[in-house]
Amino acid sequence: MLIRYCLLALLGVVTYGCTAVTDEVRETVEYAFKTQQDAELSSEEIENFPYTSLYAQWKAQPRTLIVLGFIDKPNDRHFITAEKETLVVRNGRVIRTQGLNRNLLAVSNLKQDPLQCIITEPNNCKTRWQRNYDYQMQEQTFSRTVASQFAVLEEQTLEMPFGKVSATLVEESGRFELSGETFTNRFWVESDGHVVKSEQQLFPNKASLTLTQVTWIGREYSNKAAK
Repeated sequence: MLIRYCLLALLGVVTYGCTAVTDEVRETVEYAFKTQQDAELSSEEIENFPYTSLYAQWKAQPRTLIVLGFIDKPNDRHFITAEKETLVVRNGRVIRTQGLNRNLLAVSNLKQDPLQCIITEPNNCKTRWQRNYDYQMQEQTFSRTVASQFAVLEEQTLEMPFGKVSATLVEESGRFELSGETFTNRFWVESDGHVVKSEQQLFPNKASLTLTQVTWIGREYSNKAAK
């Protein structure tokens, strides 16, 4: 594929030392939108795509392709859309956003997030977690306390864009303390703790977000997407 685009979103987000996505990204992202409402890469494109990428889909909205722009310490991955939106992901969880109609500004107590240990160290991992969400809507900033309980459910075989993968379903039952609104997040986690798919509620009374791994540089899978 002839590639010509330098991901413009990075110009607004990356102002300090990091590894930027090169010119090969945007045309691939744009191509995914040309012929269908939902973004979709072919098996050949997935196999040859040189960057980590996810499908992102808000409930009842078209699916988009997001590409890893850079990684911050400790292990925060900044995924960029063609519309200059940013999702920051740690251990499979979205912890910040930028450029959306509403934005998640910060999540507290991330070191206690059970997602980092519930599969790899179940005997030493707490299954309850409380944190604060700071988010912005219509130029107003809000802070909400969220409490949740985690449960490890069954192992499943998922049909992913890159092929089949075995992952354990981890379900998070949560509650926004002020409003009393409840939600359920779902994370599909491989045996080494890597999250390949998730369904997450970022804001109270708003649509959930589904993230699905398309490519992940540095991870090998024996089952490739069928050609």
